[in-house]
Amino acid sequence: MSPMINKDCATPIYKQVVNILTENISSGKWRESDRIPSELELASSLGVSRGSIKKAVSELVDAGVLEQIQGKGTYVKPHDISFPLNEGLISFSESLREQGISFVTTILVSETLKADEELASKLEIPIGSPYMHMERIRSVSGEPIMYIENNINCALVPNIGSEDFEKVSLFETIERLSGHKVAYSDTSFFAIGADEKRAKSLKVSLGQPMLQQIQTVFLDNDKPIEYARVWLRSNRFYVGTISQRRSAGRL
Repeated sequence: MSPMINKDCATPIYKQVVNILTENISSGKWRESDRIPSELELASSLGVSRGSIKKAVSELVDAGVLEQIQGKGTYVKPHDISFPLNEGLISFSESLREQGISFVTTILVSETLKADEELASKLEIPIGSPYMHMERIRSVSGEPIMYIENNINCALVPNIGSEDFEKVSLFETIERLSGHKVAYSDTSFFAIGADEKRAKSLKVSLGQPMLQQIQTVFLDNDKPIEYARVWLRSNRFYVGTISQRRSAGRL
């Protein structure tokens, strides 16, 4: 980092440091979850006192731009990822794209199984019927943020097993192969502790609080096409909505 401090300027030195640190983040020089240089390194490279660096960093921590982890250093704080409930049925990949968030999807499991009583009931198919079972991890900036389990009625989407779901959208593929629109869902969210499998895959502690989505998705012909469970890291996701108050009745 080249010194850019103007000590003859009316702007306080620590505020100039704030501007420099913020520019390093907005320009992409420092990315989400990156560890920034130490206070001593910043003070040396900028030619200012360590006190000015400490005050600038503290201001950015209070603003939610940086976070300090004891014994490790100061990091660019990852942005919270929203999942808007008021925008209709939307997949997580579609939501991330709309927020301008780049992500990587990794397939852990993709196989055809025979429906037990529970899956047969969820997908409204006979017990023993084939369905596609898939488990995926979705990562942002190299950090795994969600574990996705999809169970799909493959009778309604011919050749779905040949699709590469590390690269294509599930909802868009379902619509293309079925000839029907994904219309609505029955969705619930729960607070849940990370089990051993999800903790290991998402690199969190066993029992760490997570947000779980359970969803049955229906086509426009009212046939259930997918039963899904998604585990979301609660330190990265929040679910939001905009609600309008109903008109009050007359007294």
